[in-house]
Amino acid sequence: MAEFTGWNPETEPIEELMAQCLDFDTSELVVQGDLPPTRGIKNLMRRDDQSRMNSCTGFGMTNTAEVGHFLRTSKWRQFNPLWVYRRGQEYSNIRGDSGATISGVVKAAKTNGLLPEDVDNDGKAEFPYVVNYNYPFPATCTAYAAQWKIGYSVNLKGFDEILRFLQANQGAVIVGGAWGNWRPGANGIADTFRGGGGGHARSYIDWITINGAVYLVEANSHGTSYGDNGFAYHSKRFVDTQASDRWTVTIGCSDLSTPEPRKIDLSKKWVV
Repeated sequence: MAEFTGWNPETEPIEELMAQCLDFDTSELVVQGDLPPTRGIKNLMRRDDQSRMNSCTGFGMTNTAEVGHFLRTSKWRQFNPLWVYRRGQEYSNIRGDSGATISGVVKAAKTNGLLPEDVDNDGKAEFPYVVNYNYPFPATCTAYAAQWKIGYSVNLKGFDEILRFLQANQGAVIVGGAWGNWRPGANGIADTFRGGGGGHARSYIDWITINGAVYLVEANSHGTSYGDNGFAYHSKRFVDTQASDRWTVTIGCSDLSTPEPRKIDLSKKWVV
């Protein structure tokens, strides 16, 4: 029997998920400005561990949304994975700490928004992530979260479409895929995908060039011992093989309401 770590591909409502997505040709996305070897977004992203909680969809959605909102505001906003995990379960009709669907968390992020951990931006987290499924969120959180929503989502197929979405500065990507038969090396590189095992949600947040080859930067929720300090670098071969697996779901999410050019500012200090 397959084991799942927060996302069960056998219960994902694919038709509902696709109905949420815009239908457009990603090759028409405009890439503006000179592209750096990487935007260095992983240097901003906090590395958490979902521990024993089945909240990988919550982490996948918050990691994805954090990138889009950073591109819009130039300020990093940490969102609470537990909030969108539980809101996503409501749309997934799932109870208890039993995971959530990608369809559910994407809909929750569009409809209910995402909850900042530091709501007044004073450097103190009023609503930190806690490994406690039954943590009580105050009623005021609904209004806070409503200010932070994603705008559109799109179904992406394979390495080239994902890279184009990222390099067009639209946002980031939540991924659901098979888990259990592959792991990145200590250097973070994952070059060979093997299907099977259970399902797990992650996110593609950036690209990076290593020895002349471009890789997608994957943010995971298994702590800093995973790959390169919590990140992995997926090759084109890995991503395209993963895309052909029947369990793979790859959804680009943007804070923009519709696709539009957004230039990469190379003068930003966060570019490395």
